Amino acid sequence: MVMSTKKKKSGTSTKSNPKLWAQAKAEAKRRMGGKHSARAMQLAVKIYKKRGGRYKGKKSSSNKLKKWSKQDWGTSSGKKSSETGERYLPRAARKLLTKSQRAAGNRAKRKATRAGKQRAKYTPAERKAFIRATRRKS
Repeated sequence: MVMSTKKKKSGTSTKSNPKLWAQAKAEAKRRMGGKHSARAMQLAVKIYKKRGGRYKGKKSSSNKLKKWSKQDWGTSSGKKSSETGERYLPRAARKLLTKSQRAAGNRAKRKATRAGKQRAKYTPAERKAFIRATRRKS
């Protein structure tokens, strides 16, 4: 297996054990249905750390995965989106939407899923709620 030799941005930590990281990543992708996703990489980090993996350098202050974890993404019902066809949004965005706005978003998501698309465009109300919920707090 060839490891990437991409140059890291300054302020980004690197894995001290690339072989262990590759194993953790493969296991996480296997558990998540074989797809590469932010959720799979979040699980890979957890597996890597549990198996003794360490990092060199400082973690970036704008760590996207950490921010994403704090946003508490999920569906309105709390069930898996793959089972219900519901829209997957941060908790704050879900709270900003009315019942009818959530229903419209879920219809759009289900329609796109039936058409074989992995991602459906946000409705205008969802887009507005998402932006309000995820913008930086000064």
